[in-house]
Amino acid sequence: MAKRSDGDYKRSITARFAGLMLALLLLVLAGAGFIYWSDRQTESGYREAYDRYKLKQYQMEQAMLHLNAISAHSLAYLTVQEEREYRAAVNEGERLERIVSEFARLTIDAQETEFIRSLESFRERYFAKWLPQAALLARNNDKEALRGALASEEGRSLQRLVQETKKQYEIYRRGLEEMSAHLADSVTNRSILLIAYVAGIVTVSGVVILLAARNFGLPISRLAAGAKEIAATAERFPLNSKHMEARNLAIGYTDRKDEIGSLARAMESMMSEIQNKAEDLLAQNEELLAQQDELHSQQEELTKAFIRAEENEAQLRRRNEFVEALANTLDRGELLGSIIRNLALILKADKGIIIRLTADREYAAFGLSQEAICRFAATADEGPIVRVKESRAPYLLERPASPSELGYHEPSSGLRAFDFYLPVLNSDGQATACIVLTRVGSPLSADEQAEALAFAKQISISLDKLELYEKAERQRQMVQTTLDALHEGVQLTDREGTTVLVNARWIEMMGEKADRSWNPTIEQYGAYIQPYVKDPVPFERFIADIVDGQHTEAKSIVYEWKGLVKRHVQMYYEPLYRGGERIGTLFVHRDVTQEREMDRVKSEFVSTVSHELRTPLASVLGFAELLLYKELAPERQKKYVRTIHKEASRLTALINDFLDLQRMESGKQTYDFRQVNVMTLVQEVMEMHQVASSDHRFEWLQHTDETEVYADADKLKQALMNLVGNAVKYSPNGGTVTAVCSEENGQLRIDVTDQGLGIPPEALSGLFSKFYRVDNSDRREIGGTGLGLAIVKEIMDVHKGRALASSIYGQGSTFSLLLPLPARSISRWRLEAAASVERAGEVYLVEDDSDFADLLADELEASGYGVSRFSSEETALKALEQYIPGAIILDLVLERGTDGWRLAERLKQDERLRDLPIIVSSALEEQERARRLGVSEYLVKPYSPGKLVEALKRVMADHSI
Repeated sequence: MAKRSDGDYKRSITARFAGLMLALLLLVLAGAGFIYWSDRQTESGYREAYDRYKLKQYQMEQAMLHLNAISAHSLAYLTVQEEREYRAAVNEGERLERIVSEFARLTIDAQETEFIRSLESFRERYFAKWLPQAALLARNNDKEALRGALASEEGRSLQRLVQETKKQYEIYRRGLEEMSAHLADSVTNRSILLIAYVAGIVTVSGVVILLAARNFGLPISRLAAGAKEIAATAERFPLNSKHMEARNLAIGYTDRKDEIGSLARAMESMMSEIQNKAEDLLAQNEELLAQQDELHSQQEELTKAFIRAEENEAQLRRRNEFVEALANTLDRGELLGSIIRNLALILKADKGIIIRLTADREYAAFGLSQEAICRFAATADEGPIVRVKESRAPYLLERPASPSELGYHEPSSGLRAFDFYLPVLNSDGQATACIVLTRVGSPLSADEQAEALAFAKQISISLDKLELYEKAERQRQMVQTTLDALHEGVQLTDREGTTVLVNARWIEMMGEKADRSWNPTIEQYGAYIQPYVKDPVPFERFIADIVDGQHTEAKSIVYEWKGLVKRHVQMYYEPLYRGGERIGTLFVHRDVTQEREMDRVKSEFVSTVSHELRTPLASVLGFAELLLYKELAPERQKKYVRTIHKEASRLTALINDFLDLQRMESGKQTYDFRQVNVMTLVQEVMEMHQVASSDHRFEWLQHTDETEVYADADKLKQALMNLVGNAVKYSPNGGTVTAVCSEENGQLRIDVTDQGLGIPPEALSGLFSKFYRVDNSDRREIGGTGLGLAIVKEIMDVHKGRALASSIYGQGSTFSLLLPLPARSISRWRLEAAASVERAGEVYLVEDDSDFADLLADELEASGYGVSRFSSEETALKALEQYIPGAIILDLVLERGTDGWRLAERLKQDERLRDLPIIVSSALEEQERARRLGVSEYLVKPYSPGKLVEALKRVMADHSI
């Protein structure tokens, strides 16, 4: 029983020891498995969260890019109304919708869900309502309403969404940073846990050994001492096979058969088992260390990825700032300055310059002196720019640093400077500008050069857009200038009836309140103008029909304006349609006062002519019938024949007046210019009237020795006959008719004065108009056609002179003729056989557009020049046979399709006219041909008349040297 008890005891020791070892083994395996499972869970959770945040960050970045693109394309469209910009904005909106849909499919929280709703709501409002409305305002050129739309809450919502997108992007970036920090902490904690785990295993092993030693007790002290020695050896030399063998030898009881031997053998077996487990633990430890190295490697990759993300963010921010700078200006100089400043700052260049490779060579510089800028601009057609322009590729030039670039460095330091030449290509691939950036000490890296190339594309787009804007602005100004040149008032309204465009004539006609900033509706316009209309009822009905939309076709009305300046105005309008839809209305206000007055005068003229013709014809027919059918005494027959001759002469004079006026107006009247003594003509005319009129006394006085002019003697005599005849006719009670020749400001003045009825002051301005007669009962009895003074004016215009009138009503009138006298220094007006001489103050205007010719002639005459106008090549050449002016202003397309170039070539081939200065005024741009022909100045229509005066001054000043 004792032995059994010992066996039981031995077996219990073995069982207990085996149980301890088994528990230790299970603990080791469980701990290792837990650590492995924890590592896998941590890594999986981190990767899942990292991928989710990274995907959200990328989609926020894409959304931010699409929002910025929508803003840029929308602003570009509202600026230049380019349809492709509108389509680009809509396409960006569709891409934004796809990004939002993809983001919504992810796992998102309430804040992200609300943000996605705001993006979707903005896109629907922006493209369904705000952008089409703003586009309509831009197309209608309603700048004020457009600025209001841009400043509205809806217009600013895009920028707010961009900012909110940036904030969301920052949230994801910070989340990635926090995850990286958490991962680093987790790795550190797991390393500490592993160390603690190994330490725990060692500790538990020591405890097991101590328990085993204690359970053997004092009876087996030597075995315990041996066990202690083995334990001490194991502690000093763990997991070493050689020392394990030494332990076996130290036990020394393995060959015994008793419990001690069993215990020794069991101990030996245990030591062997521990060695095997230790090797497994060592392998596991090595595996854990390898996993730790892998985690460190992943952490380094995450850190690098985070740094790259920060760099991408900084690059994106720089690009956004640069794009905003490009989009926020419409001034070319300001744009070029912004480009070079931003590029120099972004690419860390020390200085730089941008120059346009066009004729104007516009440029902007950063960090350069004015001397360096001028030197560079002067050599822009040479050096590296030529290479860049031809190759259309960037070029990096390395050179020694200049003294100014060395700064405080010694010349021997070998400091180098790098010039980076960057071409800006247009849509056709041609270099339109070149950017030069200089960096001292280091060249631009490959990434920086690639970034500069990307910026060059943005710059090219911005320059193209600016070019389109400037072209549109020039066209708008040309349209406005053209409208301002019209004699009719033009008023353009939109579909709502609001005035959007007027010209200068409309402003002049409407009075003090009207200006270009006044944009009334048609109803407001009608209310404003109605008090000035003489008969407002038809006008009010006309405006009411327009407001009600009853008139869909062109209609017109003529009303009388009863303001300070009375006039008759014809107002008509034309609806404007585009694609079948009415987009506005064009109103034209035409001053028909002269036409109405001409109709009235012509009616009176017909009545007067009928009277003037019938009266002498009645006398001729009556006296001829008496002579034909009755026997009359010779004295009575002679009297009747004289009466018939007198009335026939009167009819002849009347018909001649008509024929003369018709020939003058048609340009078919011929003139024979030669040297004429005006005093001789005056004497002849006065003597002729003295014989015919016994009730008047005639005097002629000469107050100057300069009485010779170059003129057509017959036509000048006709003008004098008309003036003296009027003086006799309109002084029915007789009196003295005086003619005086005098000199005034280099002109010969002939004054014809009578003591007759005089002329009312209000009638003086119309005396020289055709068919004009003073409305007075005294004069109505005198009769006349109203053509005499008109013929006088036509004759004086051809002679480059003037006809004037003054009068004291009831006391008489004075009519004056002013004719140019030859200059004393050179004989103007005299044509010699060899050559003619110029009149420095006279110019010939060869222009078939009568309205434009009126405009130029008025400006030239206001500047002190005498102007002769011609509309065809033949009339101009015929006039040049008689006179050589100071200069000739020539249009290239003349009346009846004649060519102005042919006239210019004929002038240059004529020795007498070869040196005549020619100024071309044309809508054709053929300056090179004009230069080869020897044209002095070339003006391209449209241009302001002031430019013609300046060009004429230059030409005549050069010609006089």
